[in-house]
Amino acid sequence: MANVSSFIEEYIEKHFGLKPHVSFVNTDPYITLIHLRDFLLPSEKILVNQGNAKRVMETRDFMIYSLKSEFLEHVGLLTDRHYSELYADWNLEKGTGMLLAVSDSGPKNETLTWPAEVDEDTVRQIFMINSIHTEKKPDSIQYFWLTDRYLLIERSGIMVDIEKELIKIGNEEQLRLAKRPMEYQILRLYNLNKALNKTVAELFVDWDFHKDKGYHVLVLDEV
Repeated sequence: MANVSSFIEEYIEKHFGLKPHVSFVNTDPYITLIHLRDFLLPSEKILVNQGNAKRVMETRDFMIYSLKSEFLEHVGLLTDRHYSELYADWNLEKGTGMLLAVSDSGPKNETLTWPAEVDEDTVRQIFMINSIHTEKKPDSIQYFWLTDRYLLIERSGIMVDIEKELIKIGNEEQLRLAKRPMEYQILRLYNLNKALNKTVAELFVDWDFHKDKGYHVLVLDEV
């Protein structure tokens, strides 16, 4: 994974002006997940401190998605994969971020065993209830334990009609910015830490509205 980490650090430095640190990379035939830290530009820090975090998020989203094709091509060459989807989210307070490249066929069906200490039924119930609360009951939810600290969750069939209409008239970024805080509330409204038997250190979320699907990435604290 060293070649992927080096590429990501250099690529982001080239386009954003600051070299982050890649703290975690996971690659399988279907996805590549990159967890970044130490990534907050001085100018962004000023905006965040002034209460303009939304402006920073909007600018980063624009940059990432304008680079989507090039980025996926490079990551695909490094991992010998073909990726068609790119997801990203940022924790500006911690200076961290998540990049997720997904192949045409998407992640495989759930196959990995859940950690023994995790209350699987409760975790599944929490995410189902939260999805119903923030959007609608998904057509499907799949869970992928990448390690005992990284949980990837794929949801499909989640958009309501008003959201689909907003996308049709070009309000994709406004919808993304509005929905993120609602998704983050899962950490406040439900006792995920108890169900996971670990503290959730970070939560990242993003969507492909045109494909009516989205991903959560939970990063758990080390014991």
